[in-house]
Amino acid sequence: MRFCSLGRILLCLLGLLCLAGCDTRMVPEDEDNAFVVNGRIGDSEFHPSADVQTLRFEVYSENKWDCVQEGFERRWISYEIAKVEKKDTWRISIILAENTGNSPRTAVFLFTSGTMRRRVTVTQSVEDPIFRTHTIGAYGVPGGDVVFDRDRFQYGRLQYGADRLSFRLYEPSSARVCTLSGLSSHMEPGMQFTVLYRVQEGGYTRVLESCEVQVIRVRDNLVWLKKDDNTYFVVKK
Repeated sequence: MRFCSLGRILLCLLGLLCLAGCDTRMVPEDEDNAFVVNGRIGDSEFHPSADVQTLRFEVYSENKWDCVQEGFERRWISYEIAKVEKKDTWRISIILAENTGNSPRTAVFLFTSGTMRRRVTVTQSVEDPIFRTHTIGAYGVPGGDVVFDRDRFQYGRLQYGADRLSFRLYEPSSARVCTLSGLSSHMEPGMQFTVLYRVQEGGYTRVLESCEVQVIRVRDNLVWLKKDDNTYFVVKK
């Protein structure tokens, strides 16, 4: 009799274990996966440059969702929502104006679906001070800045070749020639290469320096090449 009771107890326990194993309710993590913003089930951040640009990411939600904006003015940031072909998926496009101010600026997008929250923070950096220089020249180089300005140097001459920018300045006693060579004919932001900066005066080379530079902006007919925060070149395309 005692063995019979023990057997019944074991059968009941096995039945409970089977029922627990067959429970199809989603765990909290599965519930989170039903609402994914920018590829995450948590918060995310963007740190864009100061340039005009558009940030894009997707929202996946199996239920109704909403977006609330915090801490920004529409004069510099806006957004668009578009449904895509994938099931329960939308594309978010955040449009940024150029940040010409002296400090970074931040905006927050709060996405909600039921009790779930996804925060996307956008912090746009300030403009590189180099971009405030629009006059062709070499800055922060040995011997001091050399500004290639026709109006300033009436007796100067600008020469553009396939891979060089040269400026010739005639002085009373000697000719001074500044040359920047090694430029690519098709420069795009992000490109890196080596340029050679040379200053010749009175028939002698006074300055000869090789610089690893990066193209950091191409706008209109100007290109900004940066070695470091103190040394850079502004050239004409």
